[in-house]
Amino acid sequence: MYSVLDKDMIEKEIVPFIPLGKRGFVPTAPLTEIVNAILYKLKTGVQWNQLPVNPLFSKGCLS
Repeated sequence: MYSVLDKDMIEKEIVPFIPLGKRGFVPTAPLTEIVNAILYKLKTGVQWNQLPVNPLFSKGCLS
């Protein structure tokens, strides 16, 4: 798995500053994995539809 930042670092430094949505759907993936995917996309420049979903997200959140 390719990790941009450590999971603990994302939880301490980034997730507290993300506002919680009041409308819409509840994400099935943890916010740390969503942030990790966004940072991976920014670092590599890969297109959204080309993201390696299985290595970036844990198995339980994609069902």
